[in-house]
Amino acid sequence: MLISIAFLIVIAASVTGIFLISFDNDIELMLPDNNEIRRSMRFLRESSFSDKIIISLGLNDSARTETDLIREVDRLAQSLKPPFISDVMSSVSESETANEMFAFLQYTPHLIDEKTLEKIDSQLNDDGIKSILQKNYRQLLSPSSMFITPILRSDPLGIKTGLLSALQKLSSSTGYEVTIKNGHFISKDGKHALLILKTPVSVTDGFGSRNLISYLNKEIGALPPYLSADIIAGHLHTVSNENVIKRDIKIVSIIAAIAFFFIFFFFFRDIKAVYIFLIPLASVAVSMNLSYFIIGNLSYFIIGMGAVIAGISIDYGIHIYIAVRTGSNRKEAVKNVTRPIVTGALTTISVFAAFFFSDVRGFHQLAVFSILSIVFCLSCSLYILPVFIEGKTARTFPALFDNISTVPELITDKARVSCWVILLIILLFLSSKTAFNSDIKQFDGSEPYIFKAEDNFQSVWGEKDNPAILVVQEESLEKALLTNERIYRDLANKFGNEDISNFAAIWPSNQTRTENSARWISFWKERAGKLKSLLAKHGPSYNFSDGAFSPFFENLYGEVNASGLSEDNLFLRRLKERFVLESGVGFQILTYFPDQDRYITAFTEFCRNYPGSFIVSRKSLSKALSDSISSEIIYLSAIAALFIPFLTLILLKDLRLTILALIPVFTGIAASLGILPVLGLTLNAPTIIAIMVVTGLCIDYGIFMAYTCRYHFKTGTGISVFLSALTTLIGAGVLLFARHPVLFSIGTTLFSGVLAGYMASIAAVPSMYRLWFKNKGNILT
Repeated sequence: MLISIAFLIVIAASVTGIFLISFDNDIELMLPDNNEIRRSMRFLRESSFSDKIIISLGLNDSARTETDLIREVDRLAQSLKPPFISDVMSSVSESETANEMFAFLQYTPHLIDEKTLEKIDSQLNDDGIKSILQKNYRQLLSPSSMFITPILRSDPLGIKTGLLSALQKLSSSTGYEVTIKNGHFISKDGKHALLILKTPVSVTDGFGSRNLISYLNKEIGALPPYLSADIIAGHLHTVSNENVIKRDIKIVSIIAAIAFFFIFFFFFRDIKAVYIFLIPLASVAVSMNLSYFIIGNLSYFIIGMGAVIAGISIDYGIHIYIAVRTGSNRKEAVKNVTRPIVTGALTTISVFAAFFFSDVRGFHQLAVFSILSIVFCLSCSLYILPVFIEGKTARTFPALFDNISTVPELITDKARVSCWVILLIILLFLSSKTAFNSDIKQFDGSEPYIFKAEDNFQSVWGEKDNPAILVVQEESLEKALLTNERIYRDLANKFGNEDISNFAAIWPSNQTRTENSARWISFWKERAGKLKSLLAKHGPSYNFSDGAFSPFFENLYGEVNASGLSEDNLFLRRLKERFVLESGVGFQILTYFPDQDRYITAFTEFCRNYPGSFIVSRKSLSKALSDSISSEIIYLSAIAALFIPFLTLILLKDLRLTILALIPVFTGIAASLGILPVLGLTLNAPTIIAIMVVTGLCIDYGIFMAYTCRYHFKTGTGISVFLSALTTLIGAGVLLFARHPVLFSIGTTLFSGVLAGYMASIAAVPSMYRLWFKNKGNILT
């Protein structure tokens, strides 16, 4: 009685503790500890891109007009306030933007480099000036001459025009097809408007993201019915993934509980058999608390494996219970099954222990959580469970299942082995078709409406492929700007600047601006008189008076602050936000370029010459993931391949028995890999975890069957292995009801691998034993 009370107290305390545990859905836990991968992920998480939100409003009533759309855009923009929204960009003043762009041109002396001055110098001759004046004269004859005249008078050589073009190129490199109507961002079809929001809530903040999305939905809910709204934000994925995983865990737990109750009612029908099910549940609860104490925050993905771990751990209690109920002596029965149980548990632990050699932190969590669960459950099964089980006093199991593992004698051993070999060949062939998927988007289990909204957004706004980013990182802004302009100069010389968007095109470092300013002054002090003479000489031929270009000479040496960019210029401030980021380690300058192999290869090579710079691109990230995880697979597989046979051989002390025990392992792995291409799934990090678990489970089945074949203990091995496989299949099978792709792929892999491993253990192992050891007796009772 005291043992029961103590056991129940431990369970109650552990279950209560679960509600106090902090869980984490950070995808980085499932990624290798690779500098390139983590640096890219950290940049994407910490940069301002992930904390921006886009709202696309659309008219769904043909009777409504663009005026209605703009009115509601303004109303919604005014309603979005702190603390959730720090800035709203829903409109721009075309005239103010133009004025701000022209105001930027006051920095011309600081931005014109030596190469541009050499080009200007080459034009300071009779032919060059005549060509320039002729071009200006033609522009004055155009319908827009009223607007062009002031520009030509202050910039006869078109020096500022080049800067203006560069500024316009950078400001238009958003990747969206946007038109400005009445100062608002309107789609080409005139039926959609765009709002760009900035939020202080980090995309990795699950609680904050949930409150933010709730706030936005509340404000959007106040829109009139003739408007629809799509939110495009990383925060939606954060919230949705949490919702899906929580929902999956809830459904998985309920289905597993119902299935385990069915097993109890149909097979055991003994109130004391409840301990068989309580022990693994208690082990999962206790281990979850201990893991949190040892590790800290636990991943939702790992905890989602709780049902599987329970399915593994329950095996030990089943073997003990059935051995005691079918044997005549409790002590003898426990003794007979202790060795194979401990052997199976140790081999399973060795599989999970291999994960400690991994660089993936999520694998470490899985190892700690699983090993603690197995050790706790094994201890309770061996030392606590027998206390509550009575000996062979009454019939417990349906007669139909007395020899559940005995394959009909109509099938000969050679036929069974032949069938297994054929099946294994088919599975190995299918396994060769399995493809590895390194795309991190596969781990995103967000609800369908989020992806639908993103597809709608892309079709309306014509979003182009996301560009790759070259990041220059230095401790100070000046150092970052210096490094950035050197890289830009090298890249432009090799690739041109058509496909490259770099801040250095309009704003170099303070050092360079100071040098440019001094060079500008020196240049024009020597050549201003020459230019005046040439203009006076050839101007009259094109109806230009002597004072036509006096504004240019009056402002030739205008003094402006070269040390910084005016924060009062809203247009330039927003442009700077796109290219200049302040991080916890200093400043980052960004260069955008096409995410194509030739660019990535060349740009990566450039980065090697500039410490602190790196590339962020979906393609390079996928390649790094593929290379890293592929090496991880080989490494962990090699460790497991050494651990399992070696430990099995030591514990069984017989090479032939060890080979027999490994038959379910080979079959289970082949089935796990072979089922993936059949179902259109791919191999990824979570399925690797599942395959390792399959290995640990199937070796248990093989050890029990091989051990029973050799020693002929009457411990109900057939029904025990059947029920062990059944409970594990339930634990894995319930994951097939999961919506999250990670949990579903784990469930598929586990279910197919365990099922195949079990079938091999009851059909192939006994037949191979009889053929190999020349023993034709029935050895499966």
